[in-house]
Amino acid sequence: MKRNLLLSFAFFIAVAFVAMAQRTVSGKVTDDTGESLPGVNVVIKGTTTGVTTDLDGNFRISVDDGATLIFSYVGFETQEIEVGARTTIDVTLGGATELQEVVVVGYGTTLKSEFTGSSVSVGSEQLEKLPVLSADQALQGLAAGVQVTSASGTPGGGISLRVRGQTSISASNDPLYVVDGVPVVSGNLQQNGFGGQGGNALAGLNPNDIESIEVLKDASSTAIYGARAANGVVLITTKRGKTGTTKVDIGYMRGFGKPTNVIDVLNADEWEMIMNEARINDGLAPIDYDGAANADVDTDWLDAVFRTADIQQFNVSVSGGDDKTRYFISGSFRDEDGTMGTDNGGSGYKRGTARLNLDHTASDKFSLGTSIGISADQNSRIQNDNNIFGVLSTALLTAPNIPIYVLDPETGQPTSEFSNEPPFANPVRSLEVPRFNNATRKVIGNMYFNYEFLEGIAFRMDASLDWTQLVEDHYIPASTFQGSPDGIGRFNTNEFTTTVLEPTIRVNKTVGSNHNITGVLGSTFQTRTNFRNSVTGQGFSRESLTYVNSAANITAGGSLRRDYTFQSVFGRVGYSYDGKYLATATVRRDGSSRFGPNNKYGLFWAFSVGWNFSDEDFMSGIDWLELGKIRASYGRTGNDRIGEFTYLGTWTGGANYLDQPASAPNRISNNDLKWEETTTFDVGLELALFKNRLNINAGYFDGSTVDLLYANPIPQSTGFASVQSNIGEIRNWGWEFDVQTINLDLANGLRWNTTFNISFLDNEVVSLIDPEPILQGFGSAIIEGEPLNTFYIYDFQGVDPASGNAIYRDVDGNGIINAEDQTVVGNYQPDFLGGITNDFSYKGVTLSVFFQFIQGVDIYNNNRQFMEHLGTSAWGMDRSVLRRWQQPGDITDIPRAATGSTVGLNNADNSRFLEDGSYIRLKNVTLAYTLPSDLISKAGLRNVRVYATGVNLLTFTQYSGFDPEVNVFNNTSTSQGTDFLTFPQSRQILFGINIGL
Repeated sequence: MKRNLLLSFAFFIAVAFVAMAQRTVSGKVTDDTGESLPGVNVVIKGTTTGVTTDLDGNFRISVDDGATLIFSYVGFETQEIEVGARTTIDVTLGGATELQEVVVVGYGTTLKSEFTGSSVSVGSEQLEKLPVLSADQALQGLAAGVQVTSASGTPGGGISLRVRGQTSISASNDPLYVVDGVPVVSGNLQQNGFGGQGGNALAGLNPNDIESIEVLKDASSTAIYGARAANGVVLITTKRGKTGTTKVDIGYMRGFGKPTNVIDVLNADEWEMIMNEARINDGLAPIDYDGAANADVDTDWLDAVFRTADIQQFNVSVSGGDDKTRYFISGSFRDEDGTMGTDNGGSGYKRGTARLNLDHTASDKFSLGTSIGISADQNSRIQNDNNIFGVLSTALLTAPNIPIYVLDPETGQPTSEFSNEPPFANPVRSLEVPRFNNATRKVIGNMYFNYEFLEGIAFRMDASLDWTQLVEDHYIPASTFQGSPDGIGRFNTNEFTTTVLEPTIRVNKTVGSNHNITGVLGSTFQTRTNFRNSVTGQGFSRESLTYVNSAANITAGGSLRRDYTFQSVFGRVGYSYDGKYLATATVRRDGSSRFGPNNKYGLFWAFSVGWNFSDEDFMSGIDWLELGKIRASYGRTGNDRIGEFTYLGTWTGGANYLDQPASAPNRISNNDLKWEETTTFDVGLELALFKNRLNINAGYFDGSTVDLLYANPIPQSTGFASVQSNIGEIRNWGWEFDVQTINLDLANGLRWNTTFNISFLDNEVVSLIDPEPILQGFGSAIIEGEPLNTFYIYDFQGVDPASGNAIYRDVDGNGIINAEDQTVVGNYQPDFLGGITNDFSYKGVTLSVFFQFIQGVDIYNNNRQFMEHLGTSAWGMDRSVLRRWQQPGDITDIPRAATGSTVGLNNADNSRFLEDGSYIRLKNVTLAYTLPSDLISKAGLRNVRVYATGVNLLTFTQYSGFDPEVNVFNNTSTSQGTDFLTFPQSRQILFGINIGL
């Protein structure tokens, strides 16, 4: 009995001591604006014991004497606070410093301070300033090493995005796009052409839903994606719900757009003068234009087809949640007219989107969630670009003395009937009458569940779907030049269904106090099915009957199915010692159905190291250096995007033998066909100076791509023209610099930040299977020792002052100008490119000014080649011909007017039409005002922001064409840098309001 009493007494004494040593600490966590922060992790240092703040930022936790609390929250600077004798602790978390930011990487995230790869991030704050239509457009000028080109002013049109140059001559040079972990179909899916302009499968993703865009550039960061990563990886992360009260955000934008530039063309009197001068120079009698029926006609065809375009967009989102369930729901609608159109029709783009992102924490061990994005858009296209029947092409090439409408023979006034006098097609009729509707439906979905079966070790399963369907509904009536004589109707569908299953094990463990190990081990099971159907009909009895079902004759049709299978195993391990010494190793083995049985599998790998030297003891006395890191990586990635079955020897079932169905071979096999492989070395230096007022990220890279995929010509005696093979090598290397500065940060609230990036890029075709130039058309060629997109044409030397004839360089010196005198005269490889943004803020007013630039590219202005004909055709002419040679002694760059060629090369590709395409563009200016919270809170509003934005306001360039950025062959890898009948981007003025409830 006494023993039990003694034990009880000892127990109560122990409890009393514990009670005296342990107490409850409470408080509130806010940001530096005073707003509560829900979901902040509050952990007792050295333990796994912790809590999270509630909806109002409050917390309560039991601690022992001498405890230290760690407060951490994504996007904010982590704080450690000693409790001491306090029972109440209120904490303000400031924004994260440069290297405390979180970087999104393949299959996870990491602290920027521990990231040993090379990437660049564009956050939602930057995206909000750019009213772009698609996510890829938002990267232009903002990401070092990334070249983004909008191919034309087509709303929803194709975008070219190149990460650190071009690695291939025939396979895709586009990066891999991953949206919330889902690899998605991108690029052009249309079956009917519109000249060189393709579509953009990413246009259906609403930029307002995006939290961040991360561009992975070096092998260390991309190797986890293996055979799909040679061109870089773009990780798009959409917004998710956060713990806290429900937030409703509403936005509306309205504005207008006009062409950035319209070139000057001759009026009717000038055009007739040049035409007659050409005839007189060649000894022909002039034409009496004054006596013609159209004597008083002077049509400005460009003014007739361009317009002021309306633009509007509406967005709404609802987000919030508790410590168990978080949600983000959004919807949007955009309606944008193209700048080519009239009141009766033209180009345009409409898009509706909806999104649901849901995360649920079922227990301390188990969580699950989903991301579902749905979009539907309709792109009203017009024929254009490298198309002689296109709207802009006929507007440029139709003479100004031809009327739009038939003239009344009695009054001379125009009627409502379109004129048939234009030599190819009436531009206004081509704009208003045909129907070219492309409708795209897209679903991107991901579902995951995560189970932490051991502390710091979790199993995660991701199941993903990317479904895209494009429907092309086209009708060209018989009354148009293109549809004559009976009308043409086409109806095509193109559907892609991609499913991905990815089980992974993810590790994040701290061993002891200094060793941190992260890792991922997983596999990928991906399938993609493509269905295509098309049908074409001709012979429509009425123009009101517009679908193929009403056609008298079905003239073409077809359907096909293509399957693609991709399977992988992969792993990555990262190690950090004391946060100073870093190492990462990655390996992935991929198998693809696109390659021959002898090379169906490939191994891709990378390793990298980093050193946070600013954390060393010997750096402790350097107060002006906050952070410093050196990193280096080396590795190999691949490119498998060459289409399906290219290694197979295939047969066609459409052959005819003695009027009987038959099969015939149409492609030779190559069982040795394999991946393109890119090996890259990367080294970088990251600095944060003067209390983070100056941040610098500098890097150098050097990558070589071998086993280039190409349709290699073979002797015709084989019965085939070419065989898909691996040939040659391409090298890309250069320097990249990112700089962020805080120029002013005054106590009165005035702040001025600058963000600047610049990249110096070089490209070279190191070797080919044949040293002879491979001509690509429009003056482009692939040549050993030169960059891709090199111009190999006649070298224009000027105009002979005595005769007015063009002079070309006689390369071989034989006194004859012929094909042997074509030579390298330029290329579309930039010397450098980049952008600079200045952000100013004062209390509620913000001003953002963004310039984008590119230097050193050459552009072949093919419009001039047609429009400086000087009398050799009946087309319209550019005003540049007014400086033509007219008499002996004239010094000029424009030859004499003539009905025939001068020296036989006037219409050949030559450097007379090659221009400097360098430019600096005022890409975006946004002026905004956020109303004071004490004013709007009375109305129950969280925030109200009004703004005005200008897009493409000014362009400084020597280029004489419409737009130095447009690119008619945007979908190619080897013929970029040609401007041919492509309408320019739009200059936009937009006004908007954002309201938070």
